[in-house]
Amino acid sequence: MPESYQKGSGYAEFKRAVESMLSKTDATYLDLRERILFGELKAGAPYSAQDMAAYYGLHINMARRLLVALKVGGYLTRSGTSYVISTFSQNQVEEWRLSLGAIVEIGAVRLAQSGGGTLGPLAAFIDERIRNVPVKHEDFFLGAMGLTHIVLGGKESTLANLVSQFIPQAFFRLLWMADSYSVRTGFLVEASDRFLDAARTGDIAGVRAASRIFFDGIAPSLQTLIEKMGEGIYPVNDRQDGFQTIEDNIAGYPTYAGSSRTFSPIIEPLAEVGQAALPLC
Repeated sequence: MPESYQKGSGYAEFKRAVESMLSKTDATYLDLRERILFGELKAGAPYSAQDMAAYYGLHINMARRLLVALKVGGYLTRSGTSYVISTFSQNQVEEWRLSLGAIVEIGAVRLAQSGGGTLGPLAAFIDERIRNVPVKHEDFFLGAMGLTHIVLGGKESTLANLVSQFIPQAFFRLLWMADSYSVRTGFLVEASDRFLDAARTGDIAGVRAASRIFFDGIAPSLQTLIEKMGEGIYPVNDRQDGFQTIEDNIAGYPTYAGSSRTFSPIIEPLAEVGQAALPLC
């Protein structure tokens, strides 16, 4: 059974308790991520290890590692020999949305064809971790990440690794923030229920259609989010416990600041193809 199935409702509380004892570097990562996503640090503005070290009182080498971790997550972008706060363009975000949706559809079909024994635990996971969790609570985001792990075949699966190569972790956070502009929410639950119904009856066309419900449903509000961010207008940060977790990326590689295993994608986003990699320090 995938690891994600085994994490009950106490897992999020346990994770938050552990992270209440965060190191200074991890706390810095969390703070920077939030400041970037909600516009306190303006898109396109330069940001250096020296800036970080001076603001947070970090050693310069750790500040450099944090820059790499934030770049890997998609929150910073290389610009020549330095970094800038990422600008999320409509074209790039749409590319990520379509790519993730297509790969999730492949995973959904595989999961539906794997046999009925997987559907019961999946339904229980959805009930416990997603169905009755408020969308604005980080537990919902973590549940959605767990569901994605399952559909892709578990952490370190071929599909999960493919996603991690093309799509930065920041995109998953943008999907979660997009509900600020949604006419309605609940697309993930609707998609999950329709998937389960179709999978139980062997309706593969229905499985494919169900897997697209979330990505099609979130598209208008995601477009609005990116448009407004491009204008320098950011949603109110009303996320409940919204930026307390430093989650692994979709393939299970750690993204937290101090990890020596921080994962560098082999395939970069299109906007960065051809740019030279920067040293860690």
